[in-house]
Amino acid sequence: MIVFAFQVRAQSFFDIANLGYENIAYAPKNSENFGVNRYSAKLNLGLELKNEDYLLAFYSGEIFKFQDISIAGKDLDLYANFIGAGYLHFWNDKKWNLLTQVRFKFNSDEFNPRLKYAQTGGWFLFTNKRSEKLNFFAGMYFNQEVEKTLIFPIGGLYWIPNNKWNLYVLIPSNIRFEYILKKDSWYTGIESDWTLNSYRVHKNPSIYYFRKETLNTSVFIEKQFSKSIVVFGKLGNYQLNDFEAYDLQNNLIPNSSLDSNLIDNLSLQVGMAFRLRD
Repeated sequence: MIVFAFQVRAQSFFDIANLGYENIAYAPKNSENFGVNRYSAKLNLGLELKNEDYLLAFYSGEIFKFQDISIAGKDLDLYANFIGAGYLHFWNDKKWNLLTQVRFKFNSDEFNPRLKYAQTGGWFLFTNKRSEKLNFFAGMYFNQEVEKTLIFPIGGLYWIPNNKWNLYVLIPSNIRFEYILKKDSWYTGIESDWTLNSYRVHKNPSIYYFRKETLNTSVFIEKQFSKSIVVFGKLGNYQLNDFEAYDLQNNLIPNSSLDSNLIDNLSLQVGMAFRLRD
């Protein structure tokens, strides 16, 4: 039987499904203003086994559209699709668990993915449940990009000091401080997210691939309307905006807008999720 894998989550909630829209407005110092529209969707499922371990499957998709800007003389839309599977194993009365996942990534400027350009990735993560209020985790992550393969350690903690707030840290990708305004109703806090992706470009012969690295810090508010339906909003600012196009010789293609200081920006994100909480 397919079930929703609540015990898979290592923080205060677990999203079975998530839909989001984000608008980012950039104001470069020496160029015209431009923006980005980002659409995202996620799906996570699990199958509980007789030994109480889990088989996992997930999908994540993203559409990233530049507005009012040309890159190497043309408009550029980016599409990302992540498909993966994993296994979650518990032992020692669930004081320890090991999460392993493998994924295939299809990133390009075309909506329909090309199987021959699939990029692989994955991670493993050990979690130690020190108490009901404190978990530590550590592991390794690898991700195949167009130009190279990244391998680096990951780690962090999930801490619940009291019944009003909690802290989730997974270095280097995510930090989330959550404050409970009203349990099962209103939640708020601060969140920081780092992402790095490269996209193979097919429609513009001047570009071989596009690299996107961002770091966004936002204030969020969430409203829980039923046991599992959540609507959320985030207001944020991007502290890191590395948008880089490369040619076939792996040389950076200059762009006055993308090369400018892009710290002066505003990010607004809204969405809804089918979410499980404690």
